[in-house]
Amino acid sequence: MADQELRQFGRSVFNWFKAFPSNTPRYLYERLPILKWMPKYNRHWALRDIVAGVTVGLIVVPQGMSYAKVAGLPVQHGLYSAYIGAIFYCFMGTSKDLTIGPTAVISLVTGQLVTELSGRMTPPEVAAISCICVGALTFILGFLRLGIILDFFPTTVLVGYTTGAAATIVIQQIPKWLGVPNINNRAPIYTIIITMFQAIRTLSWLDLVFGLVGMFILVSIGLSVDRWGRGRFSIQLIKISRFFIVTVLATLASYLVNRDAPHDAKGNLIPKISILKTVPSGLPPPRVPSIDSDLFSEIVPKLLAILLATILEHIAISKAFARRNRYQIDTNQELLTLGLANITASFFGAYTVTGSFSRSAVKFQCGVKSPFAGFITGALVLLALFFLTPAFFYIPDAALSAVIMVAVAVLISPPSVFIQFYKVNIWDFLASQIALWVTLFDSVETGIVSGVGFSLAVLLFRVARPNLNVLRQLKDRPDVFVDASIDSTLNTVPAPHGILVFRIEESTTFPNAETFKTWVVDEVYKYTRFGGRVKDASERLWSDDLEVHISRLRKVAHGPESNITDEDLPKLRSVIFDFSAVNNVDSTGLQGLFDLRELLKDYAGVTDYPSTYFEVHFVGIQANVLRVLELSGITRPVDPIALQNVEVLETVKVDSSEETEGIKDATGDIGSGAISVLGTSPFLKEAGLVHLTIRDAIDSVLARSEIWEKDVPHAGDQQSGSDSDSVSDQRAKTEIHYV
Repeated sequence: MADQELRQFGRSVFNWFKAFPSNTPRYLYERLPILKWMPKYNRHWALRDIVAGVTVGLIVVPQGMSYAKVAGLPVQHGLYSAYIGAIFYCFMGTSKDLTIGPTAVISLVTGQLVTELSGRMTPPEVAAISCICVGALTFILGFLRLGIILDFFPTTVLVGYTTGAAATIVIQQIPKWLGVPNINNRAPIYTIIITMFQAIRTLSWLDLVFGLVGMFILVSIGLSVDRWGRGRFSIQLIKISRFFIVTVLATLASYLVNRDAPHDAKGNLIPKISILKTVPSGLPPPRVPSIDSDLFSEIVPKLLAILLATILEHIAISKAFARRNRYQIDTNQELLTLGLANITASFFGAYTVTGSFSRSAVKFQCGVKSPFAGFITGALVLLALFFLTPAFFYIPDAALSAVIMVAVAVLISPPSVFIQFYKVNIWDFLASQIALWVTLFDSVETGIVSGVGFSLAVLLFRVARPNLNVLRQLKDRPDVFVDASIDSTLNTVPAPHGILVFRIEESTTFPNAETFKTWVVDEVYKYTRFGGRVKDASERLWSDDLEVHISRLRKVAHGPESNITDEDLPKLRSVIFDFSAVNNVDSTGLQGLFDLRELLKDYAGVTDYPSTYFEVHFVGIQANVLRVLELSGITRPVDPIALQNVEVLETVKVDSSEETEGIKDATGDIGSGAISVLGTSPFLKEAGLVHLTIRDAIDSVLARSEIWEKDVPHAGDQQSGSDSDSVSDQRAKTEIHYV
């Protein structure tokens, strides 16, 4: 699959440059989805889009100002981000539900960067630099169609660090919400909590009232609507608009409280509570962000954290709503859109924007029909910037903190989510916990790196140490082979004497080749006896302790009290590999198979007694893996020229009737109900070693060993102990297992 995707990517890039510049108009048309859906726009969509756009606009105005404070920026920069992101996405986005703008997690990471560079750059300069850098990197990923990188970031890590970031934001807002002054909310969370309790006596009771009342109204509206307004959109709008409602009510109350407040010598108001004060109206002039190269290298880790958080949040949200509404998004187009939106926003005083879950959910609840709702949202924010900024003067900080806390609370996953992770997979649970707690006590970028790094380490460990199973046959189902260790209640019997069936549940590549080889050899030691010539003391290597090793393995397999000896075990006749889960074999894995085959041949006695029968068979092998094995010669070399005409592996079912009687291939394999062929290709030469089912492989081994015994007169002379019977007699005895 990876090879196919790489070749396809190379062809698409080559074709694009080959057709340049004639394909430029078509490329631009594809990059502007609005040109596709706008001609189909109808008036029935308009009402839903307007309602959704206005509703989100009423939310994003207080949220934008709140998140700007989290980012350590003047509140108007949150509004700059809100209108640019919403309008830009209308033209290039592929999701009708998604809205982009300032978000809690991005604001938190931006705020950490602002704090780190304080004294060297102003907060708006830091915001512009991070915005253009993140935008440029995101655009490059989209242009090069590298959205596959996102597949390496598990959902569990996303849930973990989002929860940690949201919890951090809530803790940072508690001092402002309670009216405790002079608390550095950029400090570590434990420092914030300790300092806040030490300064609790200095709190402002009036600020405390505004914070508590604002929180009470927000929570009350949410709970009431959830209880009595379920399924009624008109009542749900009250909950959706509660941030706007509380902000307006708190602003009116603040104005009444501060109406008679004194002024200083310069005529500035001395408010009785903490308020926003002056918010500039209109839009700032465009400005090109500038950055020093030395400073850039210093802030790269923070920029990468903002980049990852931006991309992961945006793609995860857009995919979630696309899946819920049964439409498709273009991941690479989304990256292009997000990149260009941030590059553009950096010139107009904005900071990094990405998809917002809460506001996208509101658009979905409003029944949005197209991305045009984003244009309505952006226009509403622009109106607020030009005409409502004087009213922003009296917005209380305590009420705004309450808005932030309630808004980000939805990002905190409940314990039930992590309990579910634990039940499904312990490693996913640990990855989420690492991301959560490292984010909470250190930083978002460290949390992301820690969680993803742990997940990748687990992934590599799984590849290097795959599940390896010895398969046994169900007694009542002769065609079914299972791993009996997963369920002790299964009534299974072993394969016929001297035949072992193994399954590897991973591709055979360089990380696991040695493990796979060692495991197979150890399993062979447990259940079969040595068939070669026993060396005397003078021939052995100084480090040879194989007999002790085999003895230990057999005690583990058969019980510590067992006295299993070679005479109690059959000679090794064949090893069958179930390769149905093997998607790829690289050079190291292939070499491992060759080495394994030689080790097994030595153990079976082929080296010492060339007339001894032993073969390696494969089951369920995929076409691309089969091609590699055939070209390598592990099942005998084939004509490379003939392979050029081979395209598709065809599986032909043959009824076990008169047609199967006498069917034999070049090596004498007898058909047992199904044969695997590859057209007229030379793969047919090794049909006796490659099979569709395990039962086919076992029947083939029994038939081929019988033919071998007849063709090699002295082959039966080496049979002894449990192998003293002829192959035909053994086959007759094992048939009782298949009844």
